[in-house]
Amino acid sequence: MIKKILSITSKRAKALIAAASLSSVAAGLLWAYIIYLFVDTLIQIFNGGSPDALNRLWIQGIILLLVKTIMVITSDLTRHWAGFEVMQTVRIALIRKLKQFSLGFYSRERLGEISTVVHKDVDNLESVLGHLLAPLISDVFIALALGIWLFSKNVVLGLCMFSTIPLAVVVLLLGLRKSLLIRKQTGDDLANMVSLFVEYTKGIPLMKAFSENTAFEQKLNGSIRVFGASSALISKMIAKYTGQFSFFFELARACMVIVGGVMLYQGSITLELFLLFVIFSAEFYKPFEKIELYFLDYLKVKDSYNRVYGILEAPVVPLSKETKEAKTFDIVYENVGFSYESNEFAMKNVSFTLPQGSLTALVGTSGSGKTTVTNLLLRFWDADSGSIKIGGVNILDMDYDRLLSDISIVMQNVHLTADTILENIRFGKQNTTKEQVIEAAKKAQIHDFIAGLPEGYDTKIGENGVGLSGGQKQRLSIARAFLRNAPIVVLDEITSNVDPVNETKIQRAISELAKNKTVLVIAHHLRTIRTADQILVFNKGELAEQGKHAELLEQQGLYAHLWEIQQRAGGWKIVIYI
Repeated sequence: MIKKILSITSKRAKALIAAASLSSVAAGLLWAYIIYLFVDTLIQIFNGGSPDALNRLWIQGIILLLVKTIMVITSDLTRHWAGFEVMQTVRIALIRKLKQFSLGFYSRERLGEISTVVHKDVDNLESVLGHLLAPLISDVFIALALGIWLFSKNVVLGLCMFSTIPLAVVVLLLGLRKSLLIRKQTGDDLANMVSLFVEYTKGIPLMKAFSENTAFEQKLNGSIRVFGASSALISKMIAKYTGQFSFFFELARACMVIVGGVMLYQGSITLELFLLFVIFSAEFYKPFEKIELYFLDYLKVKDSYNRVYGILEAPVVPLSKETKEAKTFDIVYENVGFSYESNEFAMKNVSFTLPQGSLTALVGTSGSGKTTVTNLLLRFWDADSGSIKIGGVNILDMDYDRLLSDISIVMQNVHLTADTILENIRFGKQNTTKEQVIEAAKKAQIHDFIAGLPEGYDTKIGENGVGLSGGQKQRLSIARAFLRNAPIVVLDEITSNVDPVNETKIQRAISELAKNKTVLVIAHHLRTIRTADQILVFNKGELAEQGKHAELLEQQGLYAHLWEIQQRAGGWKIVIYI
């Protein structure tokens, strides 16, 4: 785990970790040397030496303590700098990776779980370098150095000091193995609780509207109780094994003191040697006494590490090694087959052509495959069979970023960031001037509205366009598409949920946007696509009908049936009897 984390760190971070470890080791050894000087000086005075030695000890001790303090501060600073640099590196890697996933990944992973990984789990990784690695290296080195030194002084007392360490290690490993299993469940319970909480906060307006519906709140409360229970279980498990671990070390220390006392009484060892063992055995055991903290840190970090690298090593949209570029922009679906992972839906041998510069409408009942057609074009998923080509080039052979740069997307659900209107429009194409943004806004029929705001294009809007109407959001999205000026436009009919005034402006803007472009529109209101160059009618994942509006009406098929239903619905009225 540590090796893999270090593999993505910079040379500077590795140098900082090395400096932190060396500083920590130096501080530990200096402290041991200060204690040795203190014991040695006291014994010399006790044996008739000059009391002046005590004065020299004070001077030496103060100097050495100052040096030790500098080493400790250096170690703390450098290891935390290294930890923060690793956090930055991992977060940037995660952000880049998240952009490379297909839409299928986001249908499996909930936003709350991803948020937990990017924030909490990456913070936990900092613990490896900021709180675990350098102190652990220092403690292991100092324990080995002191153990070897004391063992060389007296083998019998050294054996007493080491006697129960094998048993303690066995207990620790057993506890670690069992705790890892429970800790993973605790981490999963936490991610589930966070995800439900995110969904809960987003759905509060809906829940207020249906105040009697408490099912989701009960579900969230249940997840909180489950997380609390698993957290209590892991704490109980850790307390059990760390308690047993500490007992074996206390037993070894007691054994060493008793045997040492007997040997001192018999004259086998000197008082100086006995005191050295009593005092330095405490320093020897000190790293082992910290094992509970290391144990907890390791459990926390191991679980977070698995989730972070679960994303970093997850498969992404496969890219061709030899990328090709489309020169023309006709689109051909040839025998395309596709099913979602749940196998709830299948697209079966679908073939059609979108001529360059034409407008093609996708029609069908809910779940018929309209959105799947556009998702496959955008490579949110990849087809299981067949091919999709733009200008004769298979989209699998195109550079993914280049493919997306050739397509403007205007969907019903507009994503807006908590930033200025200028930057939200510029989201469609970076490195553009304000004048270009204004021109795009004019074409999208939204400039007059923006100009009327107190701060104009520098007006900040809330996350997801809080404070804007649905029609205004749609026109901002169209402005992005104008700015991008891609040769292919994908539209999810965006006039289905707007008022008549906004609908008129949006229709004008779309008509301008579609000029000389290959347009694919998902149609909900059939009256808006009567003039389409071709209409593709889908039913249960199959292309059921194809043609122009008048031709499809003459066929008296599914399209004619849908048209008749919408015509009837258009005359529907609410009647209130008083």
